[in-house]
Amino acid sequence: MSLRVLIVDDDGVIVLLHKRIIMNSGLCSDPMVFSNGKTALEYLHAHVQEASRYLILLDINMPVMNGWEFLDSIKSTSLAMQVKVIVISSSINSSDREKAGQYTEVINYIEKPLKQDQLTGFSIS
Repeated sequence: MSLRVLIVDDDGVIVLLHKRIIMNSGLCSDPMVFSNGKTALEYLHAHVQEASRYLILLDINMPVMNGWEFLDSIKSTSLAMQVKVIVISSSINSSDREKAGQYTEVINYIEKPLKQDQLTGFSIS
């Protein structure tokens, strides 16, 4: 079973940093990048494969479709079974962390930026 990593964030500097961390962690050699939830959702609907699992590093505040709207869109679809999400946000509001915890697809909430040691020993089943 293969793991595909999607970085969904509109901040180019953060995307470059997170992409390098993902590649250095060994999770994925070529993470895909989307600047908003809508394009990521369209990709998933068009390309999802049963033999693959998807780890999504998801920002909350983005144009077009924000992270909450993205999570609302996948929770009632068949995608929910193949997707795990790490919310990575600059928000330090406890209400955002609590809201993220209400989605079964969300496995972690991390304040930006992601650090290499936060993925050490990480696996997805």
